[in-house]
Amino acid sequence: MTRVIAINLLLIFLPLIIYGAYIIIHKKPEDKEAFWQQIPLKTLFAIGFLFMFIFYVTQITFNSGVKDGIYHPPVVKDGKVIPGYIEPFKKDKSDEKPGSAKENNKKEKKDLSEKEI
Repeated sequence: MTRVIAINLLLIFLPLIIYGAYIIIHKKPEDKEAFWQQIPLKTLFAIGFLFMFIFYVTQITFNSGVKDGIYHPPVVKDGKVIPGYIEPFKKDKSDEKPGSAKENNKKEKKDLSEKEI
């Protein structure tokens, strides 16, 4: 949870940090009060929230951690919390065995084509 909060704060404050560094490096303000008055806080925070929104959209869109299967939420059994997990879908047994029906069909088709030649 700490990581999520840190990422959110970094994304929100990143434009402010970049702008502040730019002002300090290039303009070197003599008066600190004038420095804080010239920073457009609303615009910088809006850009920060835009960064955060783009970050979450890309994470949701391109997240490869999600696996296909059935989600089982956490449950409490005998006073202990059993964490949630994703149970993968079961494959057909015909797909796993080397002498499956699909392979037999392919062999039969191949034999027919060889006989025709």
